Amino acid sequence: MIKKALLILVCSCILTGCSFGVKKSAIEIYSTPSAKVYVNGKEMGMTPYKNSSLVPQNIEIKLVSGTKQVSKKILLKNGLATVIDWKFDTNGDDGGYVLSMENTGGAKCGLIINSIPSQATLSIENEIIGSTPKKVEDLGTGEKHVVVSFPGYQGSNLFLKTTAGYNLIVEAKLILDNKVIEPEAPADSAAILASKEMVKIKETETGWLKVRESDSGASREITKIKPGEKYEVVEEKTDWIKIKLNDGTMGWVSTKYVEKVSN
Repeated sequence: MIKKALLILVCSCILTGCSFGVKKSAIEIYSTPSAKVYVNGKEMGMTPYKNSSLVPQNIEIKLVSGTKQVSKKILLKNGLATVIDWKFDTNGDDGGYVLSMENTGGAKCGLIINSIPSQATLSIENEIIGSTPKKVEDLGTGEKHVVVSFPGYQGSNLFLKTTAGYNLIVEAKLILDNKVIEPEAPADSAAILASKEMVKIKETETGWLKVRESDSGASREITKIKPGEKYEVVEEKTDWIKIKLNDGTMGWVSTKYVEKVSN
């Protein structure tokens, strides 16, 4: 599932400003579409939902979107935040991830990741490093692009920011990919395929370009792509172009940073 995704999960998950002796935890919850949030059975509002004044303890989170719902048991840790990002897919399936942290007692920052289904391919910064469940002892500090993928499922893209002295713990659930299987292309379809309109990503100030869920700068970020990469055009508007990503997901990018190219 691409969020994912998505948003940059900056582990501002470490709470600051805590008074000595005062124990508190935080939780951030996002969903697509928006959902009602219940904490231990009490309705707390709609997603996106944030609360930084919770008591460290085991809690149950329930998200309800129309007739669909999902429940998660979460252990809130003192001084840390937990992030939930979930999607209720139109095919009736749901998936997403839960991100939490743990103190390593040292200077390293690692990643512990589990997924449903297991044995999913795990890549970090476009390099395959193994399959889930997986523990990476030291990621190094900074932003990291993590992708979890499995045949027949939508890929999950996460943009994480590591913090020295803390492991990131990710529990991911992939969504079944129920795309319609297209009939076999006729022998003379080569010319049709070659005529697909393509765009190439231009250089950007940051070294990457945000792909958004809709044609608005305020829309949710689902992933980042790099300059020089080429993508098929799905739809065009005045300032935005909808492109098809390599895993079949579609998103919008600013026309300022793309140029038309041949296939």
